[in-house]
Amino acid sequence: MGNVAVFHTGIAAGILVLPTALICGQIRGIPFYWRLIDCSFGVFGILPLWLAVRLIKQLARVKAGPV
Repeated sequence: MGNVAVFHTGIAAGILVLPTALICGQIRGIPFYWRLIDCSFGVFGILPLWLAVRLIKQLARVKAGPV
């Protein structure tokens, strides 16, 4: 279960891409639609990490056996 913390950190980083892209993109004068593309990297990056967390937790339940 120690690996879950690594995935949670990645999910947090993906979430933080959104405000970073929007705020820093505004400061640098990047067009809004490009900033949305940058935000999509965070959103689509979260999906496989979330799936991996679900699978790790499912594997932990299977390893634990019936209660």
